[in-house]
Amino acid sequence: MSNGKRLLLALVAIVILGLPARAQSGKGTITGTVKDSGNSALQSALVELLPLGRKVVTDEHGQFRITDVPAGEYTLSVSYVGLAASNVPVTVQAGQEVSANPVLQVASQNDQVVVIAERLQGEAEAINIERTSDNIVQVLPERVITSLPNTNIADAVGRVPSVSLERDEGEGKYVQIRGTEPRLSSVTVNGVNLPSPEGAVRNIKLDAVPADLVERIEVFKTLSASQDADGVGGTVNLVTRTAGERPFYALGGTGGYNPIQNGYGRGGFNGTFGNRFGASKKLGFLLNGTFDKTNRGIDDLEPSQTTGTDPVSNRNVAFANGYDQRSYNYYRTRYGFSTGIDYNIKPGTSVYAKGLYSDFHDFGETWVYTPNAGNLVTVNGSQFTFDNTGSYQYRHYVRRPDQQVYSFLTGARHDLSSTLITYEFAGSRSHNIGGQDFATTNFSGPSATLALDQSNPLKPKFTALDGTNLYDPTQYQISNSSFTSYIATQLNFQGAASLARRYNAHSHFGTFELGIKIRNSHSTQNEKDQIYNDNGSGVTLQSVLGTYTNPSYYDNSYRIGSLSYGPASNYNLIQQAVVKGIAAPTPLFTLDQTTSDRRSNGAFYDANERIYAGYLQNAISFGKLRLQTGVRFDAADTGFAANQFTKQNPGSPTKVFQSTGYFNALPSVQAQYLIEKNTNLRANYSQGIARPNVGDLVPTTIVDPNATPRPGLVQEGNPNLKPTKANNYDLLVEHFFQPLGILQAGFFYKQLSNPIYSTTSTIPAGQPNPGLLLQQSINGPNAHIAGFEAAWEQRFSFLPGLLSGFGVAANYSYTASQVTFPAGFSGGRTDHPALQRQAPNTWNAGFTYDKSRFSMRFSVSHNDANIAAYNFQANSTPNDPVLGLKGPTGDNYFYAHTQYDIQGSYRIHKGLQFVASGLNLSNEVFGFYNGSPIYPTQREFYKPTVSVGFRWTSSSE
Repeated sequence: MSNGKRLLLALVAIVILGLPARAQSGKGTITGTVKDSGNSALQSALVELLPLGRKVVTDEHGQFRITDVPAGEYTLSVSYVGLAASNVPVTVQAGQEVSANPVLQVASQNDQVVVIAERLQGEAEAINIERTSDNIVQVLPERVITSLPNTNIADAVGRVPSVSLERDEGEGKYVQIRGTEPRLSSVTVNGVNLPSPEGAVRNIKLDAVPADLVERIEVFKTLSASQDADGVGGTVNLVTRTAGERPFYALGGTGGYNPIQNGYGRGGFNGTFGNRFGASKKLGFLLNGTFDKTNRGIDDLEPSQTTGTDPVSNRNVAFANGYDQRSYNYYRTRYGFSTGIDYNIKPGTSVYAKGLYSDFHDFGETWVYTPNAGNLVTVNGSQFTFDNTGSYQYRHYVRRPDQQVYSFLTGARHDLSSTLITYEFAGSRSHNIGGQDFATTNFSGPSATLALDQSNPLKPKFTALDGTNLYDPTQYQISNSSFTSYIATQLNFQGAASLARRYNAHSHFGTFELGIKIRNSHSTQNEKDQIYNDNGSGVTLQSVLGTYTNPSYYDNSYRIGSLSYGPASNYNLIQQAVVKGIAAPTPLFTLDQTTSDRRSNGAFYDANERIYAGYLQNAISFGKLRLQTGVRFDAADTGFAANQFTKQNPGSPTKVFQSTGYFNALPSVQAQYLIEKNTNLRANYSQGIARPNVGDLVPTTIVDPNATPRPGLVQEGNPNLKPTKANNYDLLVEHFFQPLGILQAGFFYKQLSNPIYSTTSTIPAGQPNPGLLLQQSINGPNAHIAGFEAAWEQRFSFLPGLLSGFGVAANYSYTASQVTFPAGFSGGRTDHPALQRQAPNTWNAGFTYDKSRFSMRFSVSHNDANIAAYNFQANSTPNDPVLGLKGPTGDNYFYAHTQYDIQGSYRIHKGLQFVASGLNLSNEVFGFYNGSPIYPTQREFYKPTVSVGFRWTSSSE
């Protein structure tokens, strides 16, 4: 019997033995709903029953329930940051249920805007959820998310303290929490693990999910026993909407423009309907939908950095020996919906179903001109010349990734006096059709004698010394063309049940909870490539030209004659020419069977992972101290099948099967101490794990010749990988301002064992895919990361007149980390660099203004440069400025990123608003460099996007 099955049987026995006894007689129940003066329900209001001191928190509908209350007279003290506190007398009779519905008022007339301004309502909701949580958590409600031009979920999460983003194609893609790489954080929807739309990795590509599909985003930075264990960096939980007490309708639409290249448009719309039905409003239903289409051009330059020796002085020199001039034309479509249905059977008992669906078509085309230098001849400062062995190349590829995710959850909740029972079943699925396997056609060009000007190292520029023209389409002829097919899928099912028992130990109120969860994940990846080599077709670039142009590529820095960028092909014409050549009586294109089989069969895997988990958790209050302790048991069984074949005969693979498993007992302790009325001290210790990516674990080979950095990547799996385990320590002080604000500051430390690193080396000649970079993940012995974070959010309503509308929302984090490499890593490296993706300084500075009908938010987001991959190969001169770690063959880094965004709205009438925004006003670069910023391997620009639109909700004025 496996470890997981033994764990499951033990936990089922505990649950059965822990089933509740009958409720005590002679006691009553207090129920109610907390609202503001605008009749909106308040989530996470703190309700305290005096003089007993029992505390409960209102749910998402503003409702609360206090059971097992001895008969007598009491006072309900209700507090909510942003509104004045309320005290409501209540009398409890034995065996009866009494209702109390407190209404909280604003503290002054200046604070009335908190009730009617959408973003301020959202900020108040977020602060109160954070205040009442046992975990250290940051919350982004929908009304805060939509107060800036956040296109997708990643863009929104990037505004949170200690969160940086990996961006791509002008948007956020992966979130990196507290300096950890994306794999070390998990993403859930309503608490259900979300499968990655990329299939082979665990980190979720959050640009696949529209920002306005959720009610709020919760970023948990600490772990408790009741949470999934795989959240070493943190957990991003997407909470979908549910119907409120009042009917709700919303419609919105925007349109925008981006001035890059020939100019691009964007637009989208969304709508929401929610209501409760029946005389007692027991049935709730909500449906939310969204659609967005963003057309975008990208100007991208990708140099290939190398070193050489000056033939005259014999000194080491660094230079670019080639670069890709890439011009992109993207048309990205995102659409999806979320829904929620719930039914209140009786007080304390309800059933529910929730779902989220999103589909992201990341379509586009890329044209690439590539000058390659010959052998180095002369060096004169920043000027280099080369011999006549240089060459030109051209490439055109078409991308059609279709990335889809959906998640469905159904469950029930039973509040039986002193006992709360919940059980849930969920299914979720993702697919990635198209993936990184793009239809690509390569053209070979003429030989060339080139000179290089590196006076501006960020824009190295080749010029021809022999009169050849990089942009002459008559000089390029097809060398090979590929027809591709790729699909990766993941299907998850999970079931969970929990039982919580409230108790009173010597007037100290507590809750003991236990639960079980089983999750099964089935992942597959299939690729089918057909690569055809030219066999004398004579098809030139001139014969397949299209209409696409880029009249201002890289601000005309690479203009030749009248062209800022070379003539571009039409891929339909290319395919027609290739298909015609294949069908010719004497084929003009021949199938490269060996390479096609190697790429196709090497990519296959079929993996199944089953996780058995259970937990025991206790929370109890001792006056001003609340203490939560627990332990989570986590057992995993993983099995997978992959292809195995010889270098000489990749067309005849055999299936190989492997399996692995592990078990962990993971303790956690969270303490919260009330220093004074609005000031808390939090401390946390927890253990967590981060499982290897499926694609890194199974013995597959993925070839992507279009990947960055040049000249492309080959990724191989490692079935010997172990999960990373972490000890997490946190200390945080927080103070809540009245009427609305929060100030937080704290430290954290993470101690990692078996961290996973990606090794990088160049594939030598004579091997498959020579010249491409080979990446494989391995375990290291240990690493650690330490950090400081602070956040300040406040509305200055105490200022006079117009100044009372100003507010601030700012945060800052500093992190430092160190890794230890295993023996022999990358040629024997003994240095201790930072963890991959750990940006030392990350901050957001936001300024807000809310007065009467006008609302505005301006935001600046920054994260420092950070390591993308350990690229450096150990040598005897690691400190040499050219050959060492800071030289052009050093580790690969993301460039630092500082972005300015703004959005404003004006309420025209009741719920109708006019909205205008500006995104990426700084035209910030995205890219990578090796060693030092003067050695770029990619620098791409998107230019700002401006949008205007309208939004209407049924909320009253």
